Amino acid sequence: MTVLVTGAGGFIGRSVVRRLVERGETPVVLPHRWLGRKGLESLLPAGDVDGCIHLGWYADPRDYLVNIAENRQSLQDSLDLVEILGGRGCKSLVVAGTSAEYAASDEPLREDAPVAPWSVYGAAKTSLHQFLRSLFVPDGMVVSWARIFNVTGPGEDRNRLLPLVAQSVLAGREVPLTAGTQVRDFLHVDDVADALVQALYAARPGAYNVSSGQGTPLLQVLTELAQALGDPALLKFGERRRGEHDPDSVIGSNEAMRELGWCPRHDLTQTIASVAEYWRAETQSAPTTR
Repeated sequence: MTVLVTGAGGFIGRSVVRRLVERGETPVVLPHRWLGRKGLESLLPAGDVDGCIHLGWYADPRDYLVNIAENRQSLQDSLDLVEILGGRGCKSLVVAGTSAEYAASDEPLREDAPVAPWSVYGAAKTSLHQFLRSLFVPDGMVVSWARIFNVTGPGEDRNRLLPLVAQSVLAGREVPLTAGTQVRDFLHVDDVADALVQALYAARPGAYNVSSGQGTPLLQVLTELAQALGDPALLKFGERRRGEHDPDSVIGSNEAMRELGWCPRHDLTQTIASVAEYWRAETQSAPTTR
């Protein structure tokens, strides 16, 4: 197959590329962004593209949820991509959606749960999904919409929650946090990559939650991480107020994804241990300043 991976240099993208290589593919890799439609066409190989895993989207942890201009551009780039792939004979397209599309709920979220995003990011992803559910999809192309929940693991952006906590604990710095009662659904990045690759080969249309199916309070997740790295007393729970849009619970039912033949290979303890090991090694290898 000729398989295209957009956002191939990102956290999830790197793992997806490794999985495809392990399956004997030589994926064509694209960055998160490209300069317009002509720029995208110039990056593609000649001839047909059999399948694509589309991860390329603006993802700066500091503002990706609210940055209007960048999310709008990512949406337009995605629409251009689908049109071009349609002309290249693409049969299977897997698009990375997000749990941020869903309305808040205390129950595990199924794929038919109400969609009501509060963030610009979630709204832009939802808009793309709506386009792809309409007549926009080229004939012969199967689209699998993969709503990814909380993903972590080795190589995650250092400005996201678990890496920030890991780095602070290793440096002996206190970490001001909320009470940590929020329940979240964490999945190892390699399990996410496995799910996306499985969806690519299954080529079944529809939405699929990429999640562990289990929720855990942030207090428990972060405490376990701190215990693996040093002193959990550095975690100062309750010193920060929760944000306006910080729901009590975000858990995804993964039954539909399991029906494609996928299941997670890492439990939460293994996932947290891999994060701790990665950041310990990163800290030890970092050059010291005098």
